[in-house]
Amino acid sequence: MKSKQTLEELNAENETSTLDLNLDKDSKAGGIDVFIQKNGKIIITLSAIVIILVSLILWFRANSKQNEYDASKYLARIEMYFLEGRYEDALYAPDSLPLIRNEKLRGLIRIVEEYGSTKSGNRATLYTADALYQLGKYPEAKTYYEKSISSKIPDIKLGGYAGLGACNERDGKLEDAAANYLKAVELIDEDGLKLRYMYFAGLCTEKSGKKDEALKIYRNIISFNKFGEFNNMAKAGIVRLGDVVE
Repeated sequence: MKSKQTLEELNAENETSTLDLNLDKDSKAGGIDVFIQKNGKIIITLSAIVIILVSLILWFRANSKQNEYDASKYLARIEMYFLEGRYEDALYAPDSLPLIRNEKLRGLIRIVEEYGSTKSGNRATLYTADALYQLGKYPEAKTYYEKSISSKIPDIKLGGYAGLGACNERDGKLEDAAANYLKAVELIDEDGLKLRYMYFAGLCTEKSGKKDEALKIYRNIISFNKFGEFNNMAKAGIVRLGDVVE
């Protein structure tokens, strides 16, 4: 049998194991130091980039909230002129308008320029388009209606399509007008308004010479609305196209 180890032998083995562990720890620590020394510039650069990105995110969030607040404030101050039909005043906020809290008012066009990406800026864009349309400035109105279409707010997008359809119709682009009216229909919840734009689309399609497509729209109106003004108007459209009302 193997003889038992003496106390001195056990102590010697323990000292050797401890020494090996310490050497291993020193080796690892030395490796980290070497790595940092070799890649110090990269580490510092990456750390700086992370700090800058975090700072930019925090700044963007704070700035976005401030922009939303400012856009809402300026729109609320000028909105009354738009609702009263004072479109020139609403668009350009001339110096003749009274100050509010010692501040000059900002017109719709300026609000769109400075805060167009905000929710209130989106609404100001549609107001601008409607005001220009009412003033007979159709090409300019069309530009703002096209901007409204890109909004994520459903009623702003709806107004953009409807307004663009009206501009297309005035330009004689009847197929485009019908297409935009139908896009507006997809966003409308209220039945009466939905039927109105369906009829506008049918009428433009009829005028463009696309008989079958116009008939389809008119029949959709009838199936959607069994009675009422647009039902009768759709039936009249079918008769005009030489077809029979079922």
